Amino acid sequence: MAGRNKLTVVFVHGWSVTHTNTYGEFPERLKAEARRDSGLEIDTRNIWLGKYVSFHDEVRVPDISRAFEAAVQNELADVLEKGGRFVCITHSTGGPVIRDWWNRYYLLRPHHGLGPMSHLVMLAPANFGSALGQLGKERIGRIKSWFAGVEPGEGVLEWLELGSPEAWELNKSWIHRDSMTFGHRPVFPFVLTGLSIDHAVYDHVNAYTGELGSDGVVRAAAANLNATYVKLIQQTPENGGSKDNLKVDSIHAAPQTAFRILPNLSHSGSKMGILRSIKNNKKQHATVDAVLRCLKVKTQKQYTELCEAFADETDQVQKDEIVERRSRWLLSEHRRIRDPFSMVIFRLCDEHGNAISDYDLKLTAGVKSNPNHLPKDFIHDTQRNSKTPNHLTFYFNHGILMGTGVPDRRKAVKRQFELMGLEIHARPDRGFVHFESAILKSDVGQLGAILRPNQTVMVDVEMNRVVHEGVFHMARDTRAASFKGVTPGKKL
Repeated sequence: MAGRNKLTVVFVHGWSVTHTNTYGEFPERLKAEARRDSGLEIDTRNIWLGKYVSFHDEVRVPDISRAFEAAVQNELADVLEKGGRFVCITHSTGGPVIRDWWNRYYLLRPHHGLGPMSHLVMLAPANFGSALGQLGKERIGRIKSWFAGVEPGEGVLEWLELGSPEAWELNKSWIHRDSMTFGHRPVFPFVLTGLSIDHAVYDHVNAYTGELGSDGVVRAAAANLNATYVKLIQQTPENGGSKDNLKVDSIHAAPQTAFRILPNLSHSGSKMGILRSIKNNKKQHATVDAVLRCLKVKTQKQYTELCEAFADETDQVQKDEIVERRSRWLLSEHRRIRDPFSMVIFRLCDEHGNAISDYDLKLTAGVKSNPNHLPKDFIHDTQRNSKTPNHLTFYFNHGILMGTGVPDRRKAVKRQFELMGLEIHARPDRGFVHFESAILKSDVGQLGAILRPNQTVMVDVEMNRVVHEGVFHMARDTRAASFKGVTPGKKL
């Protein structure tokens, strides 16, 4: 039984896991560290290995949240009754699962308080999803870097696809809260992720497993909770519509969340995996060291200090690892630039909240709002969500965009591109009801100014449906007459 001053630890695994060996030797290593370090207030008799079913198609993230809440109330009842709390350490999909539980059962129910959890340490969490999610469960089932030989569940996989509505709502709610951590019983969240590729588990058919800016499965920008939400509203067209009719309605930045990129670690695997590579010995390990620092945080001041320290250390890791060198037998050394990346997720709706699924969206740059003024090759990837195509995700090379990186890069950019805008051409674009082009001029938009390395920006775009006279008409003549040939009149 945990004492009042001792923390219970609950491990929560990722998606499609069927065995607790997924946690490797970390639980035993954590016990050993707690015994060696008197500053770690962990009850070594109360370390729980979470087990949840995610490989059945009918199971969705809210179902797992509901089951986790029941497990907390049942299995940890003696801890909670004594006023104790628990630490949650997650891997991969376990991160968004516990965030959904926290949001659903506590943050959205203020009278319940912030909940029985004190620390949430997320290892390589797919907080904004994974680029691999769109491949489908049959193809993704063959990728070694995610899991081995298990049927993936479609219900959870839909959440993980980039731009899913469920992930959008959870992250929007997160961003709009002034503070997630502090109060009478604070909760301290942390995100730790790697940025290296373990070529032993690289899948040559699916290039996403070797994607720059990721750990082979999850992008750093998709793990990081230091995100921004932007709302753009198209102005009511007047006299044929304005050429600059998309205005910034609001900008919200998420509360500061501790984020750390750890050196030389990938998503999975026994050699480089952020979790599986941990051994129960006294040898230093980047994940163990970072987790222990997280668990020692007890106050707002300590949390803020660790956020700042993690930011400086992340910057140093990315500078140290800017060039990836890999020797190949009988071949010349493979070398590539590992720039920081950013992600932007657009959601397009009309003024009534209806999805706009047929559209073209292009980015512009410079005082002339010209797409050709954007740096070459800075857009690395684009994905429309397969279930909700009004959600579109761009993946940017932030180093190319801002002209940073190593001095001798071949495609060096001399200037910065903070002046970014966009054009949206939605359909139908003619008829009785249609859309007019939505334009945010790049000389005033400055989207690049909020596009930060290793972060995601959520852009909510609201467009106006233009309705013309003739959609509805009243006539005094009571004689029967056809109105089949009516044509659109003036805009209403």
